[in-house]
Amino acid sequence: MPRPLGYKRRDAKKLEARRFAAVTRLQQGEPAAVIARSLGVCIQSVNRWAMAHRLHGVEGLRRRPKTGGPRPKLAREKLARLPGLLAQGPSAYGFDTPVWTTERIAELIWRSFRVRYSRDYVNHRLMPSLGWRWHKHTWLPTRTKTDMHTRLR
Repeated sequence: MPRPLGYKRRDAKKLEARRFAAVTRLQQGEPAAVIARSLGVCIQSVNRWAMAHRLHGVEGLRRRPKTGGPRPKLAREKLARLPGLLAQGPSAYGFDTPVWTTERIAELIWRSFRVRYSRDYVNHRLMPSLGWRWHKHTWLPTRTKTDMHTRLR
């Protein structure tokens, strides 16, 4: 059955407003079943919101920030050290050629920090987030305007 409520399922502000409206209507004496039917939810949800309001007041109905989710594998301090390690070049870490590939960067991260990243993550997420760009089979830091000016002189 389509939702005739005029908003998507996970719009936190509107869901919070819906909870407040339900509790207000309950306090005015309207039956939970009628409220549930008009809001498109089950009676248990209306009763749960009422209980949260009784126990915690207005804060019991407020939306909560999302918890969990993927945490970065590499701490910010360690991630900040990575460009310095890359600046030393692949030869400093025993690689044969002076070319940084995504596999080599992933290997360097493993050797230095004991954190595994896939080459796709290194390629599409990690290196661009650090400001590095892919250029002719190797990763290079992005040029700043001062670098370009000194090169043109």
